[in-house]
Amino acid sequence: MTATPHLALPLLAAAQAQKHVTHNEALAALDALVHLAVRERGRTAPPAAPEEGERYLFGAGATGAFANHEGDITFFDLGLWRFLAPRPGWRAYMEAEDRIVVFDGAQWRDLGHYSHDIDNLDRLGIGTSADDLNRFAAKLNSAPFAALATEEGGTGELRFVLNKAASTNVLSQLYQRGYSGRAETGLIGSDNFGIRVSSDGSLWRDAMLVDSETGVVSFPSGVSGLSGENLLINSAFLVNQRGFAGGLLSGSAYGFDRWKAGTGGCTLGRNADGSLTISGTLEQIVDAAQAGSATGAASFAGRTLTLSVENPSRALLVLIGTRSATIPAGTGRRSATVTLDAGETGHILVRLVSWEGCTFRNPKLEFGPGATDWTGEPAEIEEMRCRRYYQRLAVSGGAPVVFGALGQRIAGNMIDLVCPLPMPMRSAPALLTSGFTWANAPPVGNQIGFSDNGGSTWATIAGSLSVTNAAPSGSAAVALRLQAGASFGGTAGAVGKLYLGSSAYIALQAEL
Repeated sequence: MTATPHLALPLLAAAQAQKHVTHNEALAALDALVHLAVRERGRTAPPAAPEEGERYLFGAGATGAFANHEGDITFFDLGLWRFLAPRPGWRAYMEAEDRIVVFDGAQWRDLGHYSHDIDNLDRLGIGTSADDLNRFAAKLNSAPFAALATEEGGTGELRFVLNKAASTNVLSQLYQRGYSGRAETGLIGSDNFGIRVSSDGSLWRDAMLVDSETGVVSFPSGVSGLSGENLLINSAFLVNQRGFAGGLLSGSAYGFDRWKAGTGGCTLGRNADGSLTISGTLEQIVDAAQAGSATGAASFAGRTLTLSVENPSRALLVLIGTRSATIPAGTGRRSATVTLDAGETGHILVRLVSWEGCTFRNPKLEFGPGATDWTGEPAEIEEMRCRRYYQRLAVSGGAPVVFGALGQRIAGNMIDLVCPLPMPMRSAPALLTSGFTWANAPPVGNQIGFSDNGGSTWATIAGSLSVTNAAPSGSAAVALRLQAGASFGGTAGAVGKLYLGSSAYIALQAEL
């Protein structure tokens, strides 16, 4: 054997002359191969002025003396280029690339090609540096993930799994610009899936929430092109059961359905174009039950609400629950947003104030931090919603009008009328009347009268008239009792109709 089996170092022969030559050659090879580091790889021509000991890996297409030495270790020794053929497993450090390569018997490969198992790393940085907080960091332009196919030993599926320790922890993907957050998706402080956005990395708005128990999706900030539910009833001021003609309302007096004057009163009018002009304080109390119908929540406590109007001519001072704000004047839908206290578990007061007079239209109260477009309810739906709180009992015909339920003389001084209600009221209502008087003939103005169907005669009265509930009021029907101080004329037990003059009315009220 004339050379070593691994590095092919020349061996001294017995009785060899000039042993130093062979020995020096072996030392030169060792010097080239031990702690192997080459300047660069892929060269096709030598440098113009090589230094002693310089090493290279020449690439394909090398010419001249370097032809057919692709992949060989080439080093400059004593003014000459020498070539060493690599063997499988040899490693070299590429100075120009700052990387380690390994020869596999056919070509030089990056060390990473052989890193099949890397476990329990403290940090890993790809193209950047990891730190104690960001123990894995990457700086790159693309990171494709592909499922391992069944023919490759996989299932053909790919699932990216993230896990957190507790429900109140955060498990999310955060999207940033300039390392300032702009969007976040995931389980953000709860087990409900959410999407939230920010314009500055500090103030975040919830865009979507998916309840983990019910799967119900909500959009706290609204949906473009879709209108959030209006918590105000009769926001177009079209339902007017009390017949309010506009003008001055004293404090706590109702005008258009569901709207009343606040402390100090309010001058109120609906204009021909549907806009409203107010001077003073206008209020509506919003039923806590609407929180449940809109979101499933028990109340408005802790919720963010936005009150908006269209084209306010002046700034409007507003109160929502216990929170005050200002809607600025301007064109389009202008709004103010508040977040209620956790203790506001009951009905909430909505108040609009302008002492100098403000014209606007279509007020809207909705959940979330932003105003959405106003959409009117069909007239019949809006009136039924109003009738849960106040309703004039039905009448028909001309003057005098006939009451919508038959009456019966149950005693000499009593007439009862049972009235089913077209819309159940929110609670047992109070009875209201216009303060009418009795007419012994067809009634006019603020009068009522009773006509016996059998004899077609008008019942007379002796004594004063009172109107009460014949039985405890329910929310779906009411039994009225007309009672004379002494007696009614006519036949006991007779059935007849009650008539009302042009300004007489009987109403039920269950306002908040």
